[in-house]
Amino acid sequence: MKPSYGSSRLGIYEPNVFTFIHNLKQKMLIKSNRSLIDLSIGAPNRPTPAWIIHELQDQVSKPQFHSYPPPHGCSELRESIAHWYKKRFRVTIDPDRNVLVTIGVKEAIANSLLALVNPGDGVLVPDPGYPTYFDGALFAGARLLSYKSDFDEEFVFEEIEKKVLLFQPKIIIVSYPCNPTGRMVTSSFYQKLALLSKKENLIVISDLAYSEITFDGLTAPSYLESLTPEMAGIEYFTFSKTYNMAGWRLGAIVGSESLVNPVKLYKSKIDSNVFYPIQLAGVCALEKTPDSYYQELKVFYEERRNILCSGFDDVGLSYTPAQGAIYIWLKTPKDMDSFEFTKELFINTGILVVPGNGYSMEGGDYVRVGLVQEAPLLIEAVQRLKEWLK
Repeated sequence: MKPSYGSSRLGIYEPNVFTFIHNLKQKMLIKSNRSLIDLSIGAPNRPTPAWIIHELQDQVSKPQFHSYPPPHGCSELRESIAHWYKKRFRVTIDPDRNVLVTIGVKEAIANSLLALVNPGDGVLVPDPGYPTYFDGALFAGARLLSYKSDFDEEFVFEEIEKKVLLFQPKIIIVSYPCNPTGRMVTSSFYQKLALLSKKENLIVISDLAYSEITFDGLTAPSYLESLTPEMAGIEYFTFSKTYNMAGWRLGAIVGSESLVNPVKLYKSKIDSNVFYPIQLAGVCALEKTPDSYYQELKVFYEERRNILCSGFDDVGLSYTPAQGAIYIWLKTPKDMDSFEFTKELFINTGILVVPGNGYSMEGGDYVRVGLVQEAPLLIEAVQRLKEWLK
């Protein structure tokens, strides 16, 4: 018998829905009589804007950038992020004390939890929610708690308040616009959450990954708008979705110095941060992207949402009405669980989605559908779905 060399801590990660998706793609594609329409991915399908690429090309040949970058991120990018927060949310950020550049948001989540959580500390996460919240908390040795997030903000706040008073967590994570449900909240929700955090000595972590992708004329607020100096809170900021830079791995942690500093210390021991020219490309993204780009971003994602939701309506499938982000949280037919529906949908139509179990402990009758293909291909997906379910 071969010995097992992996850490026992890795046992919490097997099996998972993403292994299921990979295997389905590899083993079942040849059995499908249709070409693949991949709606399982969580990344934009469009290229990074040309002006950002050109900035990287201009900077990458400069020898002074070929060594290690500043450990907490270059000053140019930290200042640009602070300026963006001032312009977008009217929040004053000190780039030296309140901003830490990260290698994307997934790393930011994992490292911030490892830096802030003691074994047994309660971490309250949204369910459904981004899987790394669950994984990062468990790997940090936290006492994992969850709150129901697929409801309106009044219900969600009451649910959070109840769980906070009952279980006394150290940290709560919120994420709006939400992956996978597309739900949003107003500034009022954050104001109440900030007051609760002050009263109960609670750390609030907000994931702002999809802030610029919103629909129906809505605008996403920032939790930092409600944060006062005596409160403890941070926000995850990323370039991945807004600027189609998922593969560039560039993000930041922004917020209270008392929380940013422990993550700075931890990160300094395990990585050397992001290649300097990529950080300068991030500066270009924040400072040179025209306002028209952001409007077009909302328009084409909203068009994609409308195409799919109209198709789901036509075949009688229920879903959470997405107000933002790049997904639809779709309820499976009554006679299928999420894994069975994912498999049968793929075999019969070539459409690939993600079982909801990857995002929720109670997600067995949901799947996540990505708005990650162009409109003509989504129209084709709707037609295939209708033919299969007619």
